[in-house]
Amino acid sequence: IHMIQKYFTPILIGADPRDISKLMAQLDVPVRGHMCAKSAIDLALHDLAGKAAGVPVYQLLGGAMRKKIAICHSVGLAPPKEAANEAAVAAADGIKSFQVKVDGDPETDCAVVAAIRDAVGDGVDIYPDINQGYRTPKQAIASVKAMENSHISAVEQPVEGRANMCLVTAGVNIRVWTDEGVWTPQDAIEVIGQRAADAISIYYTKSGGLQRALHVGIIASAAGLPTNLNGALESGIGNAANLHLAAAMPGELMPSVIPVTTLEGREVCKVGGVYYTDDIVTEPFEYEDGYLTVPQSPGLGVELDPKKIDRYRVM
Repeated sequence: IHMIQKYFTPILIGADPRDISKLMAQLDVPVRGHMCAKSAIDLALHDLAGKAAGVPVYQLLGGAMRKKIAICHSVGLAPPKEAANEAAVAAADGIKSFQVKVDGDPETDCAVVAAIRDAVGDGVDIYPDINQGYRTPKQAIASVKAMENSHISAVEQPVEGRANMCLVTAGVNIRVWTDEGVWTPQDAIEVIGQRAADAISIYYTKSGGLQRALHVGIIASAAGLPTNLNGALESGIGNAANLHLAAAMPGELMPSVIPVTTLEGREVCKVGGVYYTDDIVTEPFEYEDGYLTVPQSPGLGVELDPKKIDRYRVM
């Protein structure tokens, strides 16, 4: 809020919201970084431009590669039994892909992954997200190879640092995702050039908006690397942006860690993709068998409930 009010508003007032590239470049002049604040502006500009043109935002990003987005459920840090119970209920909701948060202790990590595999069976994709938790590449490689006994399909950001990621990527047989290692298109170029990962996880909030996140995806696609959207558990407005970005993302898009937007009294899942009990949008996104449907209305395609906004306002 401080960044938007003090630094961005003077640039934006009186400008044409359809000049998205120009305006986003101008925001970089007074402020370096602060990607979340910039992404909020980017979303608002795309929503305005889409409504002005009468088209959904994904059309502004190059059109739809897909209209339904596969959901990956993120299992939070938990003991093996709790993690397995959560995954089992999410699988019953139709989820077929699981990102499993583990804490970087190899023995515990293997136990959690094994418990989830036992709970969901063989027809479901599982991969651990280490969040840079392993101390060394050797520890990471040994732990990943042990978890392969549970038929994991990949591992996400096992270590910190690009040099360490290169060693792990070269040292294991499964796909290695980078998350914390890529924020900008420039990061993506370096990761690809150094072979520091096999796949790139994209957040529009890390990149500073839909446009720059799409640039990361274009670079990955050109290099033959798959991507996913590993969102920041956005509520309805932000999740609409996730869906439009996912629709337009070029190349191979893997199941994405984005919410199944839930409204109180209109729940469609018990656990799968559910991170909030209510939302300020008036309609949930259509969900069926592990997929969310991309909104088709102009702009981001959501309307807001004023009563819910007042109810949940924190400032």
